[in-house]
Amino acid sequence: MNILIIHQYFKTPEEGGAIRSYYIADHLTKLGHNVKVITTCNEQKYKIKRLKGFEVHYLPVYYTNHLSFWSRVHAFWLFVFYTVRLLKKFQTTHLSYVISTPLSTALIALYGKKRFGIPYCFEVGDLWPEAPIQLGVLKNRLLKWGAYRLEKTAYLGAQHIIALSPDIREIIKEKVPAKQIGVVTNMSDPDLFYPEDKDPMLETEYDLEGKFTIGYLGTVGLANHLEYLVEAAKYVVAEDIVFLVMGSGAQAEKIRVLSQGLGNIKFVEPGNKKAVQQVMSLCDAIYISFRKIPVLGSGCPNKLFDGLAAGKLIIINFEGWVRALVEKHNCGFYYDPERPQDFMTKVAGYIEDPDLLKASQQHALTLALEHFSVKEQTKTLSQVLFG
Repeated sequence: MNILIIHQYFKTPEEGGAIRSYYIADHLTKLGHNVKVITTCNEQKYKIKRLKGFEVHYLPVYYTNHLSFWSRVHAFWLFVFYTVRLLKKFQTTHLSYVISTPLSTALIALYGKKRFGIPYCFEVGDLWPEAPIQLGVLKNRLLKWGAYRLEKTAYLGAQHIIALSPDIREIIKEKVPAKQIGVVTNMSDPDLFYPEDKDPMLETEYDLEGKFTIGYLGTVGLANHLEYLVEAAKYVVAEDIVFLVMGSGAQAEKIRVLSQGLGNIKFVEPGNKKAVQQVMSLCDAIYISFRKIPVLGSGCPNKLFDGLAAGKLIIINFEGWVRALVEKHNCGFYYDPERPQDFMTKVAGYIEDPDLLKASQQHALTLALEHFSVKEQTKTLSQVLFG
């Protein structure tokens, strides 16, 4: 089968960022399918690369997390424009696997279906337009109306719908009750992330000797609202607790400024998966943050699954299915970000009881291997796509 994956943010392990679509392309290729990917690059020219048996077409569309709202919209539309023009090269495609966000990729899916008769699978990782609306980013009434209409049209026209979380599935189900919706979460890769002893040389390099280290490794954006982490750090009185922040995004400089004067927050430059793995190895716990907005609790944070695979205590500050998962499997804790004083109380229990910490970390690893490994989630993907 000829399968075309359309993902504006496709990344490889050698790059920084989420690599879910890389796992999907690799899996489908190993099943014997002819896989091609259309994505973007921050370069001047269109290029094609061959990766592990599949082909990646890079379109010259500049994008970073630091762009303004309208600059991002411009990048979204450029990707649609260039991809639609490129689709005539892929008329023999049997299935397009179209990944949202952004929601604008739905236009590509719908065009391919109408113009070339290509059926599509629509993957939903974040609920657009609901997320930007609740964040206060999308305010124009006409744009909101058009975005909601596009969202529903994309669901109705899809041969398959894949949600990244059970919460997302239920919300989509309310919009299109007749549709079957599969759930394929983000994935834990035990070959990239795994439990390991802290490297004394790295501890010295980052000045972490004897510290209980809590890592935040991911995007520092509006939705993540790392102001919560800064507020929690203000209530940490123990000198042996340190927050290690590795990430970039539109709010990164703001968080650095807010952290000035707090000796228990350290910043590390972003890097590829290998660099993330090294920093992760120094952490006892992973901090995952979302702004206190209902729709964001439905998401599927990528760093959760890296943290689980690495056997780390999971700390979250948002409601939703992830909180239920963490509490059910005893691999971490939730605290109310509007009560930052509670953070110290809860984390102290794990520091004072090493056996409790070790048991929670083991539960995290077990959860990763038994439920969220690349092998298990791609198996579910195959069931959704091919029955």
